[in-house]
Amino acid sequence: MKPRKNLKENREPELRIDIGTIICFFLGIFISWFNMLMILNSPSSLEVLAFLSIILTTMIPGIMFALKNRYWGYGYLIGFSISGIPFIFLIDPFIGGYTFMTTIFIFIILWLIFWKAWRSLDSIKKREV
Repeated sequence: MKPRKNLKENREPELRIDIGTIICFFLGIFISWFNMLMILNSPSSLEVLAFLSIILTTMIPGIMFALKNRYWGYGYLIGFSISGIPFIFLIDPFIGGYTFMTTIFIFIILWLIFWKAWRSLDSIKKREV
């Protein structure tokens, strides 16, 4: 019977905010403001597609950043969602609130995928049979 490895060896590293996370955070803020202004100025015939663009501009770059470094993806999504809060008070409450709530929902989904599922898969790979 083999002795079990120390549990501290299998733990995930603590949250590390590096320059890439900060850059992705500000990139998320910039893209979010651009997207919200695009929604605000879109013609009424394309409003539904404009609101769906929030989902595309959060999911695709968020997953791409998270595949490289999951904290970069988290920074992007948090920046994207936080920029909806000032938009609520300064320009349009519905668009800002929609952006904030949709991005928080997507962040929770991606967090569960990248943190919970991949961590579980990684622990399965590390186990010796």
